[in-house]
Amino acid sequence: MYWICFGDSAKGLLSVARHDIAPEVAADHILALLDNYSEGDITDVTDRAAREAILMPWRGDPELDGSWMDELTERHFEELDRLDEVDEAVIWYSKGNAQEQCGLRYVVSRLYEKRIPVWAAEVDQIPVSELKEPDDVIGSASAVIIGSTNRVVNALLRALPQPLLRWYAKRLERRDREKRTSGGIVQYGSVGEMELGAAWYFYKHRRQLTETEQAQLLSDWKRLQEENAPLRAMMDGRVQSVSADFYDEAILAGITEAEMPAALAVGRAIGELDRKTGNRVGDMLVFSRIRALAQAGKIQIVQDAPTYRDMTIRKIGS
Repeated sequence: MYWICFGDSAKGLLSVARHDIAPEVAADHILALLDNYSEGDITDVTDRAAREAILMPWRGDPELDGSWMDELTERHFEELDRLDEVDEAVIWYSKGNAQEQCGLRYVVSRLYEKRIPVWAAEVDQIPVSELKEPDDVIGSASAVIIGSTNRVVNALLRALPQPLLRWYAKRLERRDREKRTSGGIVQYGSVGEMELGAAWYFYKHRRQLTETEQAQLLSDWKRLQEENAPLRAMMDGRVQSVSADFYDEAILAGITEAEMPAALAVGRAIGELDRKTGNRVGDMLVFSRIRALAQAGKIQIVQDAPTYRDMTIRKIGS
């Protein structure tokens, strides 16, 4: 039995969750594909040259570039090859996430010809009453680690004693849950953002895909490959091929005519697209569209920079 997911966050969460919900699954049988098949050329996703810009969009960033990028790329393609080992699979994915939905279709296309049993663990909604509390999950961990995107904050967090870290972790999880909760239901947009206390629920409700369902997913993947659009997005509950400018309206809506940091525009666009469409869009995709919008004369780059952290922009008035 193998578990297959998409992204390091999902793998990290499932690696911890398996101890409680499926200890019989070996730790090295959790495979994570790190590429995002909702973007770019998917004619042959095993072609490193064709996929590297999507798999590693930060290459060239002076603050992030390093050997870890090569290691991540190598790890992805090693796990891609290991799909040939799979004898039975549980694929973890979110219902409304284009990246995970495209990943689901690709993995099924790899397994279908071998008639390998495939189970779907679809992460979507869970009643609050079914969630295990943070105390039950975090309290059972031997150690707690909290990370952020801020290096200074990370240094401070590493200096905190474990009792304080555990208290802070529980507080963060409860606060994050409140943001996702409406009418007694918690909604998740990706496997990686799922709480540990929810994993058992979605695993319990997993179901085996019928041959007809697998054939349909295979057909969907072949269609997406043939269309080979610049992007794929969730529209009306389905994965659809879309144009490169599909997200531009939402990006422009978050840019003011007054000079502003590009980082703020990136954050606004990601949040807006998530709330209104359910599409999870990467920061580097938004950044690339900001440059495209500047070339089209719709925004002005006031202060240019290699990364959006140091760039400032403004919308050009109509």
